[in-house]
Amino acid sequence: MNRSRTWAIAIAGMAVLATAAGAGERVKQDLTSTGIIGSARGRAKVVVKSVSDGRFQIKGQKLAPNTSYDLIVGGVKVATLQTKRSGAGKVRFRSRPGTNDLPLGFDPRGAVVEVRDASGENVLETQMGSSSGLDPGEVICCIPDDSGPECEDRTPADCALAGGTETSATSCLSDPCGSNPPVTADILCCIPDNSGPECEDRTQTECAAAGGVAVQAAACLPNPCEGTPKPPDIRCCLPDDSGPQCEDRTAAECAAQGGTDIGAGSCTPNPCP
Repeated sequence: MNRSRTWAIAIAGMAVLATAAGAGERVKQDLTSTGIIGSARGRAKVVVKSVSDGRFQIKGQKLAPNTSYDLIVGGVKVATLQTKRSGAGKVRFRSRPGTNDLPLGFDPRGAVVEVRDASGENVLETQMGSSSGLDPGEVICCIPDDSGPECEDRTPADCALAGGTETSATSCLSDPCGSNPPVTADILCCIPDNSGPECEDRTQTECAAAGGVAVQAAACLPNPCEGTPKPPDIRCCLPDDSGPQCEDRTAAECAAQGGTDIGAGSCTPNPCP
């Protein structure tokens, strides 16, 4: 996703963020339509009760009825959003999942969220506000405690001094220390790789400690970490008060947004007449 596209998403889906001492964090944000389904809309919500206890919910409305969509967070397909006859659908993740919840094996804060159709076109998207990023030089550390392991961000030296164990996780919300009750459902792990996320069989705690994303799927073949591939971007000349502006879009997005497709290439310098 190019820079101009990312900023447009972030501005259009501006987050409402509230933080209070001891009350955790709450982020609510709109999912914006790409124009493929002009009436489509959605809402994303993250609630963090403690460093390793949270929930994440996605709702979509006015989508195609009785249709399955890929839900992609940070480039990984984490679930399928299934709509009803009304065109509405919902997916909910929790660190301590209930009957209708999926395990929250990732941290959505700061990530790009996409709802993608079977042809590979994003119909809804946003970039979540807030961030769970570590400070420079810090790691996620699992520190032994009488009541169970505690997850904290510390420097490697402080982690070792406390008798902790370093992990490759980037957030405590993915539960890399096993602070939450174990998930009994089958969990597969999407581990980052230069060629794309790779699927492996791991427990949720092992997955998080390796910096992976836990997803619910039956098997690693076909790879459940990959959503439907997006069509290639073209140069799209979009109307603007100061004259046509060139941005990277798929051909379908360009047409839906009233732009002109001028084919593949670079938008620098601006090629739009």
